[in-house]
Amino acid sequence: MSISTALNIDYNIEYRSKNDDAWYLSGIIFENGNRLRVKFKEFPQSYYDEVFSIDDFSNHSDIDEFIGRFRDVSQPIEDNECSKVIQGMTVCAICRGFDGSIRYFDAIVDDVCYKQHTPAKCVCKYSLFWQRGPEKGYITATTLDDIWINTTGAVNPIVTEFAKLVESKLTAVSFQEHGGAGNSSHVKLSEGKERFCYELSDDDRDLGGLKDTGCHHYIILENLEKDLCPILMMQFIHEQTSITGQAYIFPNLSVETYARGVIMVDNISNIKRIYEFINNSNHIITSFSGRPWVIAEETLKTGTFNTNMQNLQPRSKHIYTGRDLMVVRVGTEEYSRAKQLKDLFMEYRNHLNGLARRLDMEEKKNQLSSIAN
Repeated sequence: MSISTALNIDYNIEYRSKNDDAWYLSGIIFENGNRLRVKFKEFPQSYYDEVFSIDDFSNHSDIDEFIGRFRDVSQPIEDNECSKVIQGMTVCAICRGFDGSIRYFDAIVDDVCYKQHTPAKCVCKYSLFWQRGPEKGYITATTLDDIWINTTGAVNPIVTEFAKLVESKLTAVSFQEHGGAGNSSHVKLSEGKERFCYELSDDDRDLGGLKDTGCHHYIILENLEKDLCPILMMQFIHEQTSITGQAYIFPNLSVETYARGVIMVDNISNIKRIYEFINNSNHIITSFSGRPWVIAEETLKTGTFNTNMQNLQPRSKHIYTGRDLMVVRVGTEEYSRAKQLKDLFMEYRNHLNGLARRLDMEEKKNQLSSIAN
């Protein structure tokens, strides 16, 4: 996709301002091949614009922070749909200033007081724990009129393309500083987007896969589809969190109905964000067949991880459609079914863990008995 400068601005995205961390309905324009201009619908004068230059970015964390400032436009809630707002979910809410000004900030629903009312007018009360803005860290009460639901979608393509230009610039700088790209490797889908069809550099082929990049931060997942594509996993994670990393699927026994996998990044804050996304109680990640993802252990892991595993990855002729993974949300039938399956898997896993502890205890008893004899 090529980026073109827009003369007629389409205000179709929410942007979190660098000045006050509030969300504004905005439009974006790419300028001069190296700048992205954000224009605010409420403040069309150019001196209110916020401009990003490719030269403003010094590392990949800057890119993640930049992408995180953009999202789809939040949606209002009808009075007869107030049950959609539940405890623990993140919403976009109105924060009123002493001067009567209105700004929108993210907040977590701390408590809900549902009240009986007609479909035409909601009278429920909501307590919000503010994440940003002048009320950050405080809990205040509000009504449904002041609450908007965050929508989840793919990152705006213009934002994505600009981020790719920034990443290319950072890669070029790194190439110059280190005298070449011999210590990096890339994985991409081949033309046609067939799953598990990797294209590796010649150096990578000599090693049989991706090179070991040293210390990683990672999460181990269970109950994955046995033919799940690792590239698809990271495409999905990037769409939802704007974080880039790597994923691998472990070989499984023929009698097992599921697979295990790992998601790796090189930044502790990014692995925490991914963990919080996967472990969010407001939704469950499932395959298109409804199989829910399960985090194997609550502890985030750090250490050297051998990434030379390409030859062990499952292969399938299944074509990537973009619908292989889904986020199912609280209050939907899909969520209820996924929650039942997840609870059932947890019961199964807890039983296995109990057997493992029992086996470990018996083995230790045998060791002690051997020593005593």
